[in-house]
Amino acid sequence: MAAVQRAIERAGAERMPAGRVLYAPTLSGGPRRLREQLRIVHDQGVAAVLICPMLSGVPTLVELVREEAGVPILAHPAFAGNARIAPDLLLGRMFRLFGADATIFPNFGGRFSYPRETCRAIARRAREPLGGAAAILPVPAGGMGTGRVDEMIEEFGSDVMLLIGGHLLAGATAAGDSILARATAFVERVHAAAASLRPPAAGREQ
Repeated sequence: MAAVQRAIERAGAERMPAGRVLYAPTLSGGPRRLREQLRIVHDQGVAAVLICPMLSGVPTLVELVREEAGVPILAHPAFAGNARIAPDLLLGRMFRLFGADATIFPNFGGRFSYPRETCRAIARRAREPLGGAAAILPVPAGGMGTGRVDEMIEEFGSDVMLLIGGHLLAGATAAGDSILARATAFVERVHAAAASLRPPAAGREQ
């Protein structure tokens, strides 16, 4: 974890002087191992973490990670299933109440996707008023490619996190491109798609 964090910091300083690159390592294991991982997170300045609440256990997220991480928490849906609890309730509302700051879900049209309406419901649950609970970021994922960036931004808005990994890796290998070049193109496409949603500045033609 420490070595990766240092590499991320170097790459961010060299390649993204105007922005910030975050590393979100996966936390896993029992309480003692998790506490050691959280110690490394603090010591190394790691700025986000990922955890699978249905694997680690909800009390682990609520009573350990949320209280001790001190950084944004991404919740992964591994082992969440879709037969026992409605996906929008579990991934959109309950993960939010458990303490996650972003909720990952299989987006429609992916490798193992929910229907479009279910994905919309998850995003809605993640953002709707809920007592004093802060809204969290929806994270459509699961076989998403850069070619769907515009579609996902249009569907979920710019207040969203796009999880695209395998497509960048596999595409770079197939096309002979570098990961850096494909990642840079991905970021540029996200910025362009988000900018297209903003209303025109005052005085500009509608």
